[in-house]
Amino acid sequence: MALVLYPDSDQEDDTNPQPPSTDSKAGASVTRPGKRKRSAELPPLPAAFHDLYAVNARISTSDDPSLHGGRKRAIPHVEGNWPSHVYLEWIPSQPESQSLHHLIGQVKVSIQHVNDGRKNLLVLPDIVPSLLSPLGTPLPLHVSLSRTLQIKTDDRESFLETLTSALRTSMVKPFSLRFSKMKWVPNYERNRWFLVLVAHRPPQDELNRLLDSCNNATRQAGHPGLYVGGKGDGPMQNESCHNQSQNPTKKTPEKCPINGLDRTENFHVSVAWNLAEPDTACIKLVNELDVSKIVATLEPSFDNVKVKIGSTVHSVDLGLRKAGLGTRGGLLGLG
Repeated sequence: MALVLYPDSDQEDDTNPQPPSTDSKAGASVTRPGKRKRSAELPPLPAAFHDLYAVNARISTSDDPSLHGGRKRAIPHVEGNWPSHVYLEWIPSQPESQSLHHLIGQVKVSIQHVNDGRKNLLVLPDIVPSLLSPLGTPLPLHVSLSRTLQIKTDDRESFLETLTSALRTSMVKPFSLRFSKMKWVPNYERNRWFLVLVAHRPPQDELNRLLDSCNNATRQAGHPGLYVGGKGDGPMQNESCHNQSQNPTKKTPEKCPINGLDRTENFHVSVAWNLAEPDTACIKLVNELDVSKIVATLEPSFDNVKVKIGSTVHSVDLGLRKAGLGTRGGLLGLG
C-alpha cells in the first residue's frame, strides 16, 4: 500500500498565502496573526545534559591507539574496577570558545615565527585542540581534583559518601576562576603533553581547600592523592609552607594556605594536547608568551564538583552543609 503524503503546517500556509491587510487611511501594513516565526537561536542545553554523555562510546574492547589519535590507555582495564575522576567542569560559552581557539592558534603561529629566524628548526608539536569532539561538537573542559582512580564495584557508594562528606566539610562556596599564563604539562606517565591555562589563586583559596578535601577522601579510600609530589604529578610547592603550618608560633606567609601547601601553580585547564614531549625552546616560548589580553576574557564559574565513577557522573553542589547528594534511590541510583 502506498503511503499518503500529507503536507505539514508550513506547506499549508505556503499554499494559501495571506497577504497583509493595508490600512487605506494610514497606508500602514498590518500583519495578520497566524503563522509563527521560527526562533533563530535554540535555548542552551541544561548543564545536566553533559553528564549523561560524559564518556565516549566504546569503539573497541581492546586498547587500540589508532582509534584515539595515537593515545594509549594509561591504566589497563580490569573487570570490577571503575575508572573515576573528581573535577570542576567548565563549559565554555561561544565567545570563550572563540578566545580559546585564538589562543591555540597564537601558540602555533609563535612557534612558526621563531623558526623563521633559526637555522636549526624547532620540531613543531602536533597540537590537537581539546575543544571539539571528532564530530565537531563542543566539549567541556575541567580542572582536576583527583588522579584517575580505580574504584572497586563494592566500594563505589562508600567512596562517594566519603568524598561528598569531605567536600561539604570544606565549606567552599561557588566561585569564579581566572588564569595567569600558559605552559606545557605532562600526564603522570609522561606519554602525553598538554597545553594548559594556569589558574590564579582565588581570593578564598577555594582550589586548595577542595583539593585537600579530595585528597583526604581518596586517602581514606586507599588511593593516592593529586599533586603530592610523585613523578609527573606536579612539583611540591614551597615545602617551607608545610613546615610553618605545623608550627603555629611562626607567621605563615601570605602566599601559603593555612592548612597545607599552596598548589595553585599545579591547577590548570587543558585546552590542547600532543603525544611527544615538546622541544625545550617550545616549552620556554609558551611559558613566556603574553596571553594576558585573551585570558582576561575568560572567567569560568563553578557551583558544583563533578564525580565521575565509570560512566556515571554525580554532581556535588558547593555551599551546602548537609552531606549526601540528594539522589533518589541511593547515591549511585542503584537502590
